[in-house]
Amino acid sequence: MITLGAERILIIAPHADDEVLGCGGLIEKACRLNNQVKVIVIAVGDIVHTHNNQLVLASTRIRELQDALEVLGCYDFEVLYNDKDSLLDTIPKNELITKLDKIINSYDPTMVFIPLPSYHQDHIVLFETCFAALRPKTNQKIRLIAMYEYPLISWQYQKFWNTGELYLDISQTVQKKIDSFLKHASQRRPPSNLLSPESVLKWAEMRGFEVGIPYAEKYYILRSHIL
Repeated sequence: MITLGAERILIIAPHADDEVLGCGGLIEKACRLNNQVKVIVIAVGDIVHTHNNQLVLASTRIRELQDALEVLGCYDFEVLYNDKDSLLDTIPKNELITKLDKIINSYDPTMVFIPLPSYHQDHIVLFETCFAALRPKTNQKIRLIAMYEYPLISWQYQKFWNTGELYLDISQTVQKKIDSFLKHASQRRPPSNLLSPESVLKWAEMRGFEVGIPYAEKYYILRSHIL
């Protein structure tokens, strides 16, 4: 589908770095093939990270996001909240749904990718609000709605076993995915951590092994149709 260069792809991420962890290969491949790609990051904020006890400013996260997406050839992105990292559960859901409704109606995507809900409260809230905003409507052009994964889903209570599975071959672009992730310098962890470039590469290798290719990204289909 993306090989024709005619798709309008919308990727919705809870935080800056989730877009690369889940869809870095897709973003690079889609942009290189002349599709339109828009990334929506819901929240950044001034926050102290527990892994190093260092304060990371919202402005730093936005700059890292821009640099990371440029590596992938994507220049269309938007951050909705500059002060709500890890606080999405404090925002009324109808406010989030209304914002997403407006973005979807305005951008008019053909494909939408949203996060799998993990143990993180922001991921759970965003999944639920995306699900509501992507309710079936007349005259929509959306042909594919899928959830993307990230290493943190290794700890989840609710499993998604009844969805279709979609694998994207990223063997030719996996290094761009890693290079992009490295631009999120404030989020980098040691090699043994799930959120390290080494683990991101291993995750892509594991998904590739499942379908007989060197590297892949895996998506979970919520809804798809052929015109």
